Amino acid sequence: MSSDNEQVKLVRAVGFGGLIAMCINAVVGSGVFLLPSESYKLLGPFSLWAPLLFAIPVFILVLNFAEAASHFSEPGGAYLYARTAFGDFIGFETGWMNWIARVTSLASLSNGFVLSLAFLWPSLGQGSARISIIIGTLLILGAIHFVGVKYGAASIYVFTWGKLIPLVGFIGVSLFAFKHNPIPAAMTLPGANTGWNEAALFMLFAYAGFENMGVPAGEYRNPKRDLPRALLAGTLAIAAIYVLTQLGAMATVPDLSRSATPIADAAKALIGPLGAWIVTIGALLSMAGTNSGTVLEGSRMLYALSLDRRMGPIRYVHPTFRTPSVAIVIHVGLAMVLAVQGSFAKLALMSAVARLTTYLFSCAAVPFLRPREERWRPARLILPILGVTASLLICISLTKEKLLAGALAMLAGVLVYALSARSLLFQKHERTTDGRA
Repeated sequence: MSSDNEQVKLVRAVGFGGLIAMCINAVVGSGVFLLPSESYKLLGPFSLWAPLLFAIPVFILVLNFAEAASHFSEPGGAYLYARTAFGDFIGFETGWMNWIARVTSLASLSNGFVLSLAFLWPSLGQGSARISIIIGTLLILGAIHFVGVKYGAASIYVFTWGKLIPLVGFIGVSLFAFKHNPIPAAMTLPGANTGWNEAALFMLFAYAGFENMGVPAGEYRNPKRDLPRALLAGTLAIAAIYVLTQLGAMATVPDLSRSATPIADAAKALIGPLGAWIVTIGALLSMAGTNSGTVLEGSRMLYALSLDRRMGPIRYVHPTFRTPSVAIVIHVGLAMVLAVQGSFAKLALMSAVARLTTYLFSCAAVPFLRPREERWRPARLILPILGVTASLLICISLTKEKLLAGALAMLAGVLVYALSARSLLFQKHERTTDGRA
């Protein structure tokens, strides 16, 4: 890269209020509109408590990420935390798996977008129409983020309000009507053959996204101060939304396992076709907003990985728009391929598996980011230990197929790391040779 381009800096344009909106937007995507039925299939009536049950380990992870984020102002998020604590290789692998999670999440939610759109127009969910919608929406989001972070952030704010207004309206109407009381049936534990592991992964996907808030830190006004507070406030708001939405859906549609679009079906049962249309539009805005955030965060992770590895044009910052334009193109392009070839559920699970590396190494890194005299105080080790334990328990519970998929993704990261390390050594050798000459 030219030295001129290396002087082009990212713009610090996002404040505290924007960070809370971005946190809610990053997490409240397809999960609240599509995953209630998936958790019901796995846990039955007990799925009423799933948002509360799985919010506990998620909040432990959030507290660890909030502390880690308080130490940095640079872009990189989990990659930066792990690299600082454990060195270049572990840092790269953590960042690589985080990026894999981002690109598979973007592909998954693009399929979820088509599923919701097909609720209104069934013919759009198949064949060439499906492919065109996936590619078209991703191209639009990529173009918005290409021309400037302020436009990308603005799209996130708009989409966040667009998803929250119909969602809050649905919660209010469903709880006011309360057509069916799901609480008594939910007090019974599921049977011995319950798919707890699958339920954990799906709920992890529903809550995931907070871990990427630190990735574009180079474009936040005061990340050390604002980001930890925004993570905590945003996660509490999200947990409340999920619990009330699950209750409202189950109170309206007793058997959610038969519904592919549970919130839309519940709204239709409450106030007719108009309700279904309003909620479906909210779901579309929700997934578009989460995808917009994923384009921002995923492309910045790829950009952050490239900075220290000198990975050719990926490090390029557009001199006019001041965005990592090549990283955006690569991120969106790969997501298109995955989205066209995959399905919502399979890609969601792959995204959740890839995230586990991010959670594990970020939580383990927290003590090493503290001042040396505070690292090993017993009271301050509780949260990192709980975060590492939660991550390991989920890893241990994975099926062989998911473990193999995760291992293959990590192996791909090892190969990229080796190639970039070789290129870096070659560049250093060339500079040394030129200096001697």
